[in-house]
Amino acid sequence: MKKQAMQQAIDQALAEGQSKQAIYSALQASAANPGQLAYLLAATATPARRRQYQVKNHTLIAVMMGFSLLSLGVGYQNGQLLGGQGVWMALFSALVPAAFAAGFSRWIAAAFNVYILYALIQLPQLVSQLPQGGWAVVQGVMTVLTLLLTWHVRSLAFPDFNPMAMPRRDAQGQFIFRD
Repeated sequence: MKKQAMQQAIDQALAEGQSKQAIYSALQASAANPGQLAYLLAATATPARRRQYQVKNHTLIAVMMGFSLLSLGVGYQNGQLLGGQGVWMALFSALVPAAFAAGFSRWIAAAFNVYILYALIQLPQLVSQLPQGGWAVVQGVMTVLTLLLTWHVRSLAFPDFNPMAMPRRDAQGQFIFRD
């Protein structure tokens, strides 16, 4: 079974109210790669979880859009200092958080996982810029708060991921699902 067909079967079964563990058991025989099936299940937020955590996700999206506006200003200022390329630098700087906000709004687990990795990679650079003050402090604080909020919403919406963004397994190595 191909990835798109598996995703359609997962979405249909979740809409019917089946548990993820039952879906995994049913599709495991037809899946070419059980790990890929487990990842697709873990990366799909159930309709109930989407409804339950919709407000928190909207808050995260609003924070990311605010971060996009902040990045627009900081990018323009940095672009002007680097030789008059402020508009291009501002657009690129604002595009990154806006793209993540778009992924969050569609409940794409990869957007949550990639943002967490992206923010963790940026932390050492942001910490080294803190003594400069000004926008560096604001940007550092925004990054840390957004990282924590993203991690929190991801853990609520996609509880079947471990901290390393892999599907959870039990002691025997079998995939386990909470929903």
